[in-house]
Amino acid sequence: MIKNRVELTSPADMTPEQLEVYGRFPSNLTRSLLLTKGSAGPHLALGGSFTVGLISFLDREVLVMRVAKLLDSAFERLIHYPLAIKAGLTEAEIADIEGGHYTQMEPKRVALLVYVSECTLDHKASAEAFWALREYYSQNEVAEITHLAGHCAMTAMYLASLDVPLDASETSWDKLVARDPA
Repeated sequence: MIKNRVELTSPADMTPEQLEVYGRFPSNLTRSLLLTKGSAGPHLALGGSFTVGLISFLDREVLVMRVAKLLDSAFERLIHYPLAIKAGLTEAEIADIEGGHYTQMEPKRVALLVYVSECTLDHKASAEAFWALREYYSQNEVAEITHLAGHCAMTAMYLASLDVPLDASETSWDKLVARDPA
């Protein structure tokens, strides 16, 4: 018999505070984050903050799909594949993003993918990748791109290290998505 690395918090055993956090994003990710003392809510809020960030929905999903592939994160792919399709990517484009096949892509997307790949694999982008990205994005957008890639990588590492099982079905983002106050 294989023993689970961690036992996920059952909703039946959650405190009212934990249930409130779980209610925002009812998933195994949240159940596993609730094993920590106080980072579940902030982690989910950070993820939601990117939905009203500086980069477009399309660029955000391009980035996440690449990081998910590089880190073999089935969770990130499960959650973000439908969002990538909704953002306008085709299955062929997703396959090219995941496979690192850039020959048919516009230079802006190539710059994004090269930068994110270096950040993910080398934990630091080269000066060449940084300045190529800056041809298309402001410094604030590059900061957000870097932060989002790091958030995805942290989530992938957390889930993989604790061997958190995938959810049986897609989880709703409705209560997690940040709302632009404007």
